[in-house]
Amino acid sequence: MKHGTKLAAGLAIVIAAVATCLGGAIGVTLMASGVFSTAEPAWTTQVPMLGRSVTVNVPGVARLLTAPGIAHVLDGRSFTAPMGRLAFRRDRHVLVITCAPCAIQHPTVASVPLVLTRVELRAEREDSKVAGQLAIDGVTATFMAQLAADRVRIQWQLPETEVAAVYRALATIVPDARSARIKGTLHAQGVLDLPSRKGSLVFGVDSLEVGGLGTEALQFGWFRIACAGTSGAALTIVTGDGETPWVALDRLGAYLPAAAIAAEDQRFLEHSGIDATELAALFADVDGAPRRGASTLTQQLARALYTGGERTAARKLRELLYALEMERTLGKARVLELYLNTVHWGPGICGARAAARSYFNKTPARLTPIEAAWLAGILRHPHTAFAEQFVARTPERKHAVWVLQQMREFPRGDRRRWASEPLSFTAPRSPGSGKARPPVVAAVAPARSSAKVSGESEANAASSPSASTTTIVAPKRDSVLLTAPKDLHAIRR
Repeated sequence: MKHGTKLAAGLAIVIAAVATCLGGAIGVTLMASGVFSTAEPAWTTQVPMLGRSVTVNVPGVARLLTAPGIAHVLDGRSFTAPMGRLAFRRDRHVLVITCAPCAIQHPTVASVPLVLTRVELRAEREDSKVAGQLAIDGVTATFMAQLAADRVRIQWQLPETEVAAVYRALATIVPDARSARIKGTLHAQGVLDLPSRKGSLVFGVDSLEVGGLGTEALQFGWFRIACAGTSGAALTIVTGDGETPWVALDRLGAYLPAAAIAAEDQRFLEHSGIDATELAALFADVDGAPRRGASTLTQQLARALYTGGERTAARKLRELLYALEMERTLGKARVLELYLNTVHWGPGICGARAAARSYFNKTPARLTPIEAAWLAGILRHPHTAFAEQFVARTPERKHAVWVLQQMREFPRGDRRRWASEPLSFTAPRSPGSGKARPPVVAAVAPARSSAKVSGESEANAASSPSASTTTIVAPKRDSVLLTAPKDLHAIRR
């Protein structure tokens, strides 16, 4: 089982140094550690050694480095690895490896290197178990690793830690953390299997609060958003209170807000911006597989207005900060109103007014329940739905009916009846032509004095249609910040 693991390759660099120090005993030591036990299904990787590429057993390398006496052999030595300069020392029987500074770059982590001021790994092995701790810029976790020829199972634990300290350690990939005021503590524990990179995670937070990011500017005012057009290029839409594309929450009707919550975030009225259950499932595995899940409506709004659509852990961590602050500064009603007025519903179709008009030639308030459910149901893949359903004039009912059944604030009998109602597209017609008119919803922003929202870069916006360029002008206005309501009807009042 071959896996190109940077960490394993970095550690394997010291095999040559160990060989030099041990002299004639190296053969016995390497064989005893299982470094060259490479028969299937062993976990192996390729490392440069003596001018050639050699296949080594990754758990065997870990056994070698934690073998009795190796800490004494490596004490005071240092070697260059892909992540930085590794310095070795011993603390009695414990091997201590330090990397300062340490740089990690992987496309699933961030688009820029994660630079850590100091990383210290302490490890001591007894038989096939390695116990130790990993300290990263003041954040310390303990671990117990079980070594086998084909895998390593790591049980780890993070004791109660200031959330701000975690974000400070990640500041090079989450620059927003430098200006954010972050309060609260985090504790976590989990299991990680290597090389499959599958695992489980349980975590908890206490008294978590975020400020200083400026999201209160969204309480009222106009702003520009980027909306991906038919060609994929970002179109600019000016929306917000008083602008033509904007529809106030109390004019969106009863069905579309309920359908969006049912389809995208059924715990919207309960959480504080993040869904801990979904996040635990998302971060438990580190296999790099692209995922869209675990995003609440508030997180999706943060992605649209602040962080862009980059599929990395760094974007998710930034997204969490903005979501937590928006829930505090804006309240549920405003978050839902902003979401429905900015979310993408297809090429060049952003916001509820454009979606209702483009697909059904109606205002949002006049949508039938099945139409609202269909619109909410395509939010995960709006461009695909446009191409495969709208263009073909054949709306897919199955998922829309499922969304209807999740709209539990309405009586069950009504939902069953709505599920059998007609569903067909009615695109707007060009005057005098009798032909359906394609959606054209983008507006070019007029020249106005404006302030760019913090946290979004023009380069990021230009590189991805899903990234956002958001500008907000927020006139001073007295406002009441809403707390989470008990039901959907409460947030409309």
